[in-house]
Amino acid sequence: MGFKTFGMHHIGITVPDIDQGIAFFKAVFGAVDVFRTGAFDVDEAFMERKLGALPTSNIKDLVFLKCGLGTSVELFEYTGDEPAGTALRSSEVGGMHLCFQVDDVHEAKKRLLELGVDVLDGPNHVEEGPLAGFEWIYFRAPWGLMLEVASFDRLGYENGSSERLWSAR
Repeated sequence: MGFKTFGMHHIGITVPDIDQGIAFFKAVFGAVDVFRTGAFDVDEAFMERKLGALPTSNIKDLVFLKCGLGTSVELFEYTGDEPAGTALRSSEVGGMHLCFQVDDVHEAKKRLLELGVDVLDGPNHVEEGPLAGFEWIYFRAPWGLMLEVASFDRLGYENGSSERLWSAR
């Protein structure tokens, strides 16, 4: 292959308001603000050829957040681009969600509801198959990003495989 993959370092998310994004991740996940860059001073070619953005867009701010023991979250706020419509649904190509492992999905739901977060049905419990033992619930960030919290001690697939997915346990 030519190189070794160690794991996922961060997930970058564009948000409409970086302060709102930071506040949301801090309130829901206890995120820690590790560093913030402020605006980038780059030209149109940089935006288009290095980031795949419109050449007329600019990075207004960027922040890295540490959320527990897993992958970091990088939030971007851009200017100079057309405001997007609604976030993609999970079923649409390019749609996605982020899942955070928590110790108790039921307590997480209570906290999400206290914060006024749009929480979907659940928590849900998987009884059989590779995900047996998985408890989860989906919810939306204020800007529409789909998120999930999950808790589990052991998953069904572990009975027949020596491979293990990342877990805090």
